[in-house]
Amino acid sequence: MRRRLSFLLAGALLVAACGDGAAQTPSPSQSATPVPSDIFAESPSPSDAASLAPDVSAAPSAPVDGSTYTVKAKDTMWGIAKELGVTVDALKAANPTVDPLKMRIGSVLIIPPK
Repeated sequence: MRRRLSFLLAGALLVAACGDGAAQTPSPSQSATPVPSDIFAESPSPSDAASLAPDVSAAPSAPVDGSTYTVKAKDTMWGIAKELGVTVDALKAANPTVDPLKMRIGSVLIIPPK
């Protein structure tokens, strides 16, 4: 009985020392939430939309001859390079965004010239 009472008393003292265990909630900010002035904005004209198109020059260079390879189940970068007659380093250089250890089925790889 004394042991239980001492644990209860120690727990109560611990909670009291920690500020009753309740965290103070922050007060709400006084700034107003911005409201959109016009929900139905006009769509850009076709000429404006063309200027919003992504810049293809920043993308990895596309193959000149259009040769690509679609990754299949159990493909490896080494196996693809061997099958297509290119080096693994050249295949990696042509596809810098592809992680050889995490290639997904259906990914399209750019095949460098031989």
